Amino acid sequence: MKNLHVYGGKTALAEAVAFRTVTVLRHALQKHGDAVWVLAGGSTPLLAYGTIVSKYAKSIDWTKVTIAMGDERMVPAKSPHNNWHTISEILRDLPTKKLKPDSTLSAKESARDYEKKLRTLPERHNGLPRLDLVWLGVGPDGHTLSLFPAHSSLLPTNNLVIPVHDSPKPPSDRISLSLRALLGARSAMIIATGKDKQAAMTDALAKKNLPIALANDIITTHNGLVEWFVDEASSPEN
Repeated sequence: MKNLHVYGGKTALAEAVAFRTVTVLRHALQKHGDAVWVLAGGSTPLLAYGTIVSKYAKSIDWTKVTIAMGDERMVPAKSPHNNWHTISEILRDLPTKKLKPDSTLSAKESARDYEKKLRTLPERHNGLPRLDLVWLGVGPDGHTLSLFPAHSSLLPTNNLVIPVHDSPKPPSDRISLSLRALLGARSAMIIATGKDKQAAMTDALAKKNLPIALANDIITTHNGLVEWFVDEASSPEN
């Protein structure tokens, strides 16, 4: 598979993800004058954020980059389980613009509030917010964002952000970008590490009906580029 990149461990993978991220954002800045980067939680993304701060803090004009979250948990703002809090602590020295989800609201109210914020972003030709780069993690069950297999989070919707209840993983209440929001993605990086992800990765690349496979298909069929960054343990080629 042309867009599958396999690395020997988390550190090498994080280095590659960081380099590619800055490259994609630089291209967006050159083309549009600004860039939108959708973040993801997880241990490997956290390593990559650290690499970006330590190696690329002066590589691009971060004041013209807007960061947003792909999904968030309805927990206190400074909880270690709050995606935004954990990531923003690492990225705090980058002078980006920020679209912060409000996790202090109910999931329904937070989704509505966050959609309004996303609607302030520049639009693609299809009228949806232009997401220049979306990071997507993968769970052992094939979930991505807070979109879970055989779950109501996958139901068709016109909304860009949805409330998620009864999540298979705690906490039960979350918000997430919907599959429809991914129609605005110009580029995405799917990031996975660990043996427990290998089955999901294999099934996803075999086009089985997992959320990560659906996300990949939606982006690629609407002229977006999807690249898969995995370690040897999670690689479907092993």
